[in-house]
Amino acid sequence: MSMSLEELANADIRITSAAKKPQALNEVPAAVYVISQEQIRRSGVRSVAEALALAPGVQVNKISTFNWQVSMRGLNEVLFNKLLVMIDGRSVFSPLMSGTYWHTIDTILEDIERIEVIRGTAGTMWGGNAANGVINIITRNSHQTPGHFIEVAAGENQYQELSYRYGFSLNDHWAARFYAKGVKSDYYSDWNDAWQNLRGGFRADYDGSEREITLQAGGFETRSSHDWTVADFYRPSDSIYSPARLNVYHRGAYASVDWLEHGETTSYELHLWLDANETNEPSAEAEFYTFDLDTLAHHSLAAGHSLTLGGGARVIHRRTEPYPGDFLRQTEPWGRFSHDPRGTDVILNAYLQLDSQLTEKLTGLLGAKVEHFSINDATEFQPQARLLYHVSPQQQVWLGAGRGAVTPSFVDSKTDGYILGQVEVQNNATGANTVHPMLISTTANPDMDTETVTTVDIGHRISPTAELAIDSTLFYSRFKNLRMLDDMAIQCVYGLCTDGTQLPHGMFVIGNSYSDALDAESYGFETAVRWSPMPVFTLNTSYSYIRTKADCQGYSSCEPDADTGYRLNHELQPAHYLSVQSLWDITPEWQLDLWYRYKSAVSTSNDFYRAPSVSTLDLRLAWQATPHSPQIELIVDALGKGHYRDLPTKAKLEDSITLRAAWNLL
Repeated sequence: MSMSLEELANADIRITSAAKKPQALNEVPAAVYVISQEQIRRSGVRSVAEALALAPGVQVNKISTFNWQVSMRGLNEVLFNKLLVMIDGRSVFSPLMSGTYWHTIDTILEDIERIEVIRGTAGTMWGGNAANGVINIITRNSHQTPGHFIEVAAGENQYQELSYRYGFSLNDHWAARFYAKGVKSDYYSDWNDAWQNLRGGFRADYDGSEREITLQAGGFETRSSHDWTVADFYRPSDSIYSPARLNVYHRGAYASVDWLEHGETTSYELHLWLDANETNEPSAEAEFYTFDLDTLAHHSLAAGHSLTLGGGARVIHRRTEPYPGDFLRQTEPWGRFSHDPRGTDVILNAYLQLDSQLTEKLTGLLGAKVEHFSINDATEFQPQARLLYHVSPQQQVWLGAGRGAVTPSFVDSKTDGYILGQVEVQNNATGANTVHPMLISTTANPDMDTETVTTVDIGHRISPTAELAIDSTLFYSRFKNLRMLDDMAIQCVYGLCTDGTQLPHGMFVIGNSYSDALDAESYGFETAVRWSPMPVFTLNTSYSYIRTKADCQGYSSCEPDADTGYRLNHELQPAHYLSVQSLWDITPEWQLDLWYRYKSAVSTSNDFYRAPSVSTLDLRLAWQATPHSPQIELIVDALGKGHYRDLPTKAKLEDSITLRAAWNLL
């Protein structure tokens, strides 16, 4: 689906993620934003994660040169588990963390048709993790990508990229393509940590009058190298710590089949995908093998009603790191172990949704999903109800409410984690200070309830002219059973532990456990404006205001005067987010695009959470002599910014320049 800027400004877009069927954007009673291929290409981004900052309600924080932290509608965390992320309907979350490793999510950006962003609870259609929203990265049909495509790029921080894709037709119905992409860069801008990402894939599409089939397969591997330290606590105190080099990999492979049969009154779909992932990163070392089957039927009833029925199963086999025989012989700065390192988890679901034309201008939908998670033996009910009123062909108002659940993660129910540090202790008699090794451990809690959210939102869309479209949403969400850590407890002092164990070198151990005692509520306002005052110039603007209030009982971090803890982590976040993207066709050969982003400061007396506002301006200047010539781009990230941090506790970032050339050869 290739669209002009005029079509985008007029919101003449069809999406599939809201109800698992094609719908015009102005027929969807939910907060939906579509990031087009044109917006992605002209933003100059190098990754999918960066492009998501174009959408309202999505918070994208850069935590290294090539890694990101993405959340939606607040509750910002490194591995946000309340957002379902998919590529062509295939979930790409980690079963270990129940979140997304964004540095592993990539493809040739030219092959992305659009990114559909649904804000708010979408559990009825998509189930676990669609609690705060859904991101569906939809790639182009193979029939749309014939011939050769080559892209090369180079820039600061040792950045290099090479991509190649070849598409071809087999007959009138079948088309296919292969692709390969490689990226190299420094992982951090001020450290010598090399990072690389290699991936490749295949897609074939069959398009018939009554049948559509898509076959996909591919794989990836990321590698990075970092300075590291290991400790042997059986060695003398002056030689416990030894320098080392940590070589981290994350690799995966997938295969999928999507089969659609279109009938006169009923259409059927079957979606099957297989996925294998593994990493040796110390805090997440594991292997996961996933089989997912989803089936559904759309049936047209009489008098403007339609019914969607579906169900599915997901089977996840895991291999995680067991406790070593002698943990103190080689202790790394952090790590994670499991008492149940081998096992298989199952997720089962069934759902239905009724869409009805209630009056000439009013439509409604009512649906529900039942989902069972074997990992905590919980069954969750996820209903939703929505109304859409067409004030006029150019203006709609909608109202919705729904409940969603978060897929339980293996990390907080089956694994124990630790961080290695040191503690300095003063001798009261002599006044001298002594330094001792210290372990901070976090133990699993298998008895936690499932995280859930209930959301109510109301929206308004208006397109008074073909050049202007405005989409606004108000929302309120109530979260229950959010994960947190309970109070620290001293387990070992000067090497002597409460269970009688004696540890070497006077080691201290402080421990805590996961808990589901945290509740929260968030509310806010989101708006997106597309304005094309002239055919050669367009502004895409989005703004979000998000506030969160969290509460818990019985823990020191829940007290009003607490200076740290999960409650403050959620509450002390930026409230305002702004994105303004301008697209200017100076001449048929030249384009100048600017992208301004802003997030507000965090004002508090607590030094740990205080953060200044962050604003950046990206520039893209592109030249293409003819439509069949290579396109040459100069891209400047964070123009004139120098060194800065996107989050106060994360790595330093800096402005950078990249040169990129892309060539489509039909």
